[in-house]
Amino acid sequence: MANPTPLHPRLTKRPAAHAGANAIPRVLPVSRPGRCAAAAGAGVFDQVEHTDPFLSIDLFRRYGACIPPHPHAGCVVATYLFPESTTSLRCRHAQGGDDTLHPGDLLWLETNCGTVHEDVPENACASVRGVRMVVNRAGQHPHGAPVQTVVRAEAMPRWREGDVELTLICGRWAEHAVERNDGGCTTLLQLDWHADAVRTLDIPCDGRRWVALIAQGDAAVAGHPLRAEGSVQALLLPPGTWQLAGRSGARLMLAGGEPLDAPVVYRGNFAARDEADLVGLTRRYQQGAMGVLTPVCVESK
Repeated sequence: MANPTPLHPRLTKRPAAHAGANAIPRVLPVSRPGRCAAAAGAGVFDQVEHTDPFLSIDLFRRYGACIPPHPHAGCVVATYLFPESTTSLRCRHAQGGDDTLHPGDLLWLETNCGTVHEDVPENACASVRGVRMVVNRAGQHPHGAPVQTVVRAEAMPRWREGDVELTLICGRWAEHAVERNDGGCTTLLQLDWHADAVRTLDIPCDGRRWVALIAQGDAAVAGHPLRAEGSVQALLLPPGTWQLAGRSGARLMLAGGEPLDAPVVYRGNFAARDEADLVGLTRRYQQGAMGVLTPVCVESK
């Protein structure tokens, strides 16, 4: 490589545009919790005080295994399949939602007061890779029925900035937008490097909180190295203009959302305002009020 891209570029930024904003990127610990043996991956978990409204953001890799029926309540579960995934997912919930998620698509499940759902691969011998975001909705829709929608790959804006291709999976970025029933306040942006390149990344000062997570390859944001197989993989990015460098083949995911700035208890896939609310959600599930889903986890022929 004649002119290698520096993985530790000089930090450049403008001051945060509002008083009290943290003007320095914060490294977020990345873990690989054993919450589901069927989905191997890594992400940011249990750091809501820094990532609000995100309860978790993780990268997953699954080899044909289904995720059997399990409950969620008080949150959004958003599942995005990378375009290079080699099979589709059938995504069902107990109130009648039944959609096929193809490579490059996004599933957006507003669980509201609670549902049971399941993901089943079309081909049990193939693999899927992607991003899952769990977004806090505790106390926002205590009586609403679950709503499941799919954003198809062809509806996602794509554009090039030099050697970097950007895909807006949901939400809004600059003049681009993908509208959904939440008004687009939650954003997921994918950046893919087709060659070694350095550019700037403008994080808007619009009330959203932003998390950068490396999905593959090597990149650096504001002087922080991000390696898909390394120890530093995620950053909390405040408003400002930051220098961004990446190697050819790198992929960076950028998630942004409006903080709720409210207490939340997140356990057992339930997001609640307090312990009493959590007990209520648990009781609703145990009594069958979130519905029942008969498993269809069988191998596709």
